Amino acid sequence: MIALLPHPTDDATFLSYLETLIQNQGNDYRPNHLYLIRLDNWFDDKWLGFSGTRMHEISIWQLDQVTVPPFHPNRVESCLYYKLKEGSYTLKVMTKPLHIIQTSTDNLHRKITDFMDDGLFVWYSSNSKMNSMGAVMMYQVKDNECFPFYLSLSGGINWKVQKTKGITRSQVEEILAAN
Repeated sequence: MIALLPHPTDDATFLSYLETLIQNQGNDYRPNHLYLIRLDNWFDDKWLGFSGTRMHEISIWQLDQVTVPPFHPNRVESCLYYKLKEGSYTLKVMTKPLHIIQTSTDNLHRKITDFMDDGLFVWYSSNSKMNSMGAVMMYQVKDNECFPFYLSLSGGINWKVQKTKGITRSQVEEILAAN
């Protein structure tokens, strides 16, 4: 499907597992659009479904009207957009940035389905080599519905699933066993 561009701070096994996860999701339903977002450092499962805050005090998680996670643009190391064309993915120029500087309250209205009705969004952490851990969050959008999940892996020599949300540990382990 897509080969991730390695960065010197990325662990090769983590990237290989990430490619396997993306391949699995892609094979399941062949999304027309694919976003790959590399974030500065590790992030936890609290980002899954997190939309923003109201009055800077009340955190909002919306799993029925999923929004673009409000990562600050400074955390986005790269954001690549691919479009499916004649059976393969072609890198395209993004016309609408995913992560923008705005108030947290404004993000409550940036629904992921406003970007596309058939696609896969993949956020993943950088520095997996140094941290010996990595995080992955995927939002699968199909027919204006979003199916999000999160997982974290810890590694070194043997990378293992540490935490999952929206997907079971056994599902992830089964997918990664194919690697």
